Amino acid sequence: MYSYLLEELSKAIGARLLVQFDYNGAVYVVEPHLVGHNHRHQDCLCAWLAQETKEAEAKNCWHFFMLSDIKNLKLLDERFFQHRPGYDPYDNSMSRIYYRI
Repeated sequence: MYSYLLEELSKAIGARLLVQFDYNGAVYVVEPHLVGHNHRHQDCLCAWLAQETKEAEAKNCWHFFMLSDIKNLKLLDERFFQHRPGYDPYDNSMSRIYYRI
């Protein structure tokens, strides 16, 4: 269903590339850490918000983004190099993990 998004996000996670996308009327630049299927049967991205925009609430925090609402995904040339505080590669809010750092 989201094969293009899953493919691009897996590339970004593997290479630790920042991604940019539109989400519910706002533009986000994030560090993608994990893509999975949550217990509500939704595919989602767990990412660290890297850049603040006027539309996005605050930077330097975790966000979950539903893949069904992500539009205009772009992989950026900028890399990130560390796990962020609170990152759990075995996130128990997910029933299935597709890709993770």
